[in-house]
Amino acid sequence: MACGGRSSTSAPQPASPTAAVEGFLAAVKANDLPAMGQRWGTGRGPAAQWMDREVLHQRLTVIQTMLMHERFALEPGNAPSTPDNPVLHVRLFRQGCQPVVPITLVRYRGGWLVQNIALEAAGNPARSCQ
Repeated sequence: MACGGRSSTSAPQPASPTAAVEGFLAAVKANDLPAMGQRWGTGRGPAAQWMDREVLHQRLTVIQTMLMHERFALEPGNAPSTPDNPVLHVRLFRQGCQPVVPITLVRYRGGWLVQNIALEAAGNPARSCQ
């Protein structure tokens, strides 16, 4: 895929899965799509380095919309997890709703990236809680 004119360098990745999720969700709350793109990716690296710019923008916009929150808390969880792909459960607090969203991470160059987000668990941010 094209790099979309993005730089091939990036900031150092967070040293722990918890720090990776906290940084990603801080970028979500700040509506900072470039920072989200540096914290979300695969074992190949941050999506901002290899994904087409337009596709990246579309995907991050959806993720940002689905995960918007007033605050969040890390929760104990029971999703399948491995040392190289830990799953953290995050409780989002927004407009009286408190969905718990599993987030899978991946190792990348001595740090961690958010790899997969179970967006279906976040529910529809435009609807009130059941």
